[in-house]
Amino acid sequence: MSFIKGVKNRVMDQPLVWDTLTTTFFSTVGKGVGFLVPFFIAAWFGVSSETDAFFFAYGLVLFLSGIFAPVVEGVIVPYIAETRARGEDVGRFVGNILGISGIGLLALTGSVLLVIKPVLSVITRFDSQALDLIYWLLVETAPLVILLVWTSVLAGTLNACKKFAFPAISPAFRAIVNLSIIFIFKDALGVHAIALGYVAGEVVRLIILAGIIIRIKLFKLGLYFQLDSRLREFFRTASYQAMGMVAVGLNPIVDKTMASWLGRGSVSVLYYADRLYIIPVTFMTTGLMATLLSYWSERYYNYESGYQRLNEDVKKTIKVVGFLTLSIMLLLILFHQPIVNLAFGRGAFALEKLPEVGWVWVCYLLGFVPYIVGRLFVRVHLVLKNTKTLLHCALYSNLLNIFLNYILMRFLSVAGIALSTSVISVFSLLFLAFTFNRIGGESNARLS
Repeated sequence: MSFIKGVKNRVMDQPLVWDTLTTTFFSTVGKGVGFLVPFFIAAWFGVSSETDAFFFAYGLVLFLSGIFAPVVEGVIVPYIAETRARGEDVGRFVGNILGISGIGLLALTGSVLLVIKPVLSVITRFDSQALDLIYWLLVETAPLVILLVWTSVLAGTLNACKKFAFPAISPAFRAIVNLSIIFIFKDALGVHAIALGYVAGEVVRLIILAGIIIRIKLFKLGLYFQLDSRLREFFRTASYQAMGMVAVGLNPIVDKTMASWLGRGSVSVLYYADRLYIIPVTFMTTGLMATLLSYWSERYYNYESGYQRLNEDVKKTIKVVGFLTLSIMLLLILFHQPIVNLAFGRGAFALEKLPEVGWVWVCYLLGFVPYIVGRLFVRVHLVLKNTKTLLHCALYSNLLNIFLNYILMRFLSVAGIALSTSVISVFSLLFLAFTFNRIGGESNARLS
């Protein structure tokens, strides 16, 4: 007992480590509850043309919000750190982002709704009744585009202020409200209850995060609409990262498309192996990346020798993260086949496909260490507001991924596509590390 207490005290004496562990725990709980929602929807609504319509409409809304929400949550952190270091009004800065982004997203969403119905009639094979349902579900879920971005703004702001637990656990409250609304109205509203549940859940999450900011008196929260030079810089920085996110999101689509060339079942094998790979990736990044971005941003903007301090922090973190990820990678590779058998070796899954899924997973795992370390350098460039480099890296990765897929799949089939992804992780790590070191060299040259 005394040993455990001693370990706890040593961990708590290191704020970054403690915050990382607690944030990982709260985020796991928050996202874990959210993972239950699709299972309840499946149990309550089954599979039908109505559920097809909802998931199609919801997928479009998630695509729109997914371009902006995670970008804003990350990019805002160094700006908040810089604003606090200068002693400026954080509430005014955040309020301007909320107000201006709200207007822009409202215009974007309205434009999409004006043109989407005729576009869908051309590119999909839904009948007219399904298209009408999709359109109305899009109208009902459209507020999520603004709500998801606004909650990301507040979550990023709280992370920047080292209040990590609240953004991490908040998805659980969203999911609880979501399920409650769906359960209450499912008989009366049908699939429209799902749309109402998602919107209501996000509204509650936004209210909770705003309430926390007001409760702990971080700053005065409001909506403002002044587009000054710093706001222009923020939106320009975020736009590069948003374009980079779109580019990064193309790689899985390209992989699945090229896997479809390899015959029946190839896309599924790639998908199942990728799902297994995502589990350790999510565990390693969920808490760590949020806390690192906050701590590194604060240290960078509060000290004169910002780059040197950031460089030291990065080197120390790489040593720890590199050791942990290498250990996890080796263990997973060593026991990959029993894990695959446990995960998929039942029901309608073809048992003869298990070795292939295992081999593809191993090829993904070979890129586990460089991928996680590369995510550290992504945070470094976010601290430096150097999102243009992240965009360049994403674009180069797209081109290299297509080339490597085409070459490696000819020799290794589906595993070649997974191995290509691992090689891309190595390339991204080297590219981002090189550009960071080049910035350091330029900084030292100016100082001398």
